[in-house]
Amino acid sequence: MQNDYGYIDIHSHIIPEVDDGSGSIEETKAMLQTAYEEGIRTIIATPHFDLETERETEFLIKQYHLAQEEAAKIDHNFQIYLGNEIYYEKGCQTFLKEGKAFAMAKSRYVLVEFSPSESYPTIYDGMKEFILDGFIPIIAHIERYMCLIKHVDRIEELIELGCYMQVNASSLTGGLFNKQSACLRGLVTAGLVHFIATDCHHQDFRKPLMKACVKKLSKCVEEEKIKELLYENPKKILENRYI
Repeated sequence: MQNDYGYIDIHSHIIPEVDDGSGSIEETKAMLQTAYEEGIRTIIATPHFDLETERETEFLIKQYHLAQEEAAKIDHNFQIYLGNEIYYEKGCQTFLKEGKAFAMAKSRYVLVEFSPSESYPTIYDGMKEFILDGFIPIIAHIERYMCLIKHVDRIEELIELGCYMQVNASSLTGGLFNKQSACLRGLVTAGLVHFIATDCHHQDFRKPLMKACVKKLSKCVEEEKIKELLYENPKKILENRYI
C-alpha cells in the first residue's frame, strides 16, 4: 500500500542510552533510517519510566535532542517528540505533574503499561486515576494483558471510561493460524484499537517496522482505517485533541 502521508509511530524506544532500547547514537541512527524506509515520518519517543528508575531528566532531554538531530539529517521534516512509557504504580501521576515524567509530545495523552499479569480491577482503577487527574491514558500493547485480550467487554468498558488502546505492529502480522494476531485484527475491525505502533527497541531485533503490518491489515480493513490508526489518531495527540 502506498503511504503518501507518513506514519506516526507513538511508541518507540529510539533515544540512545536511556532505557532498554537503543544502546548508542549509532544504533539510533540505524533505527531512524529503518523507520524512515518503513514510511514513518514522525516518532513519539517513549522511554520507560517507573518509580524505581533513577530519573535523570536533563540527560534524557539531551539524548532526545541528539536523536532529533540525526532524524533531521535524514529528512528535515522527520520529527521526533518526547514522552514516556509509564509503568503504572499508584500515585505515578505525581511525577507527570512535577515534570519528572513526560506526557506525549506535551499533550494530555500518556502512554501507560502494566505488568502482564495485572488484574483488571487494578487496570481499571489506574486508568480512572489518570482521567480524574486530567490526563488521557493510552494502554500500551494491550495484547500483553490476558485480563483484557480474553475479555472484549473489558476493553469496551475501558474505552467507555475514556481510555485508548495501542497494539504493537509486530503482533498483527501473524498468519491465519496465529490466534493472537487473528484476535487483534478482529479488535481492529471492531473499532477497539486506536493506535498501532512499533514499540521498537533495537536495530537487530524489535526493529521499527511497519510495512508488514500495513500489508496484513490491508487484507481485512479499508485504507482509510489504516490511515486513521497510523496517522489521523496519532496526529490528534500532537495537536492535543480528543479522538
